[in-house]
Amino acid sequence: MTEVIGRRRNTLLAGLVLLKKLAPDITISEMLAFLYVAENPGVRVKELAALMETTEATASRASRSLLHEGDPGARSPGRGWLLMASNGREAVSRHLYLTEAGVALVQRLDALIESARPIGVRAAPAELRIRR
Repeated sequence: MTEVIGRRRNTLLAGLVLLKKLAPDITISEMLAFLYVAENPGVRVKELAALMETTEATASRASRSLLHEGDPGARSPGRGWLLMASNGREAVSRHLYLTEAGVALVQRLDALIESARPIGVRAAPAELRIRR
């Protein structure tokens, strides 16, 4: 029996398209911040910066853009996908969590991933191949 070699439909691109549809002006840093908080609830900005492989200032700006508009420290556009809160033990330290809207968005992204289907690998047509 011949096994078909394939890859998963590119759900990464579908997820990025979804984020761009919901927030046309979203930055890569905001996308990374959102996805890392989704995977690491309660992460602090300093830890987020390490995960994103960026500066604390960039991680802070990105995460603050994802807070609700009007929340302390929120930056425009205030997407409402994240919540910043202290954990009760450290009054100064702020931890990032998903809001209900953030959880709903993660569920939509999860549905995209779950719906991925294998596709076959296809070679370029002969007329497009480079001959050496």
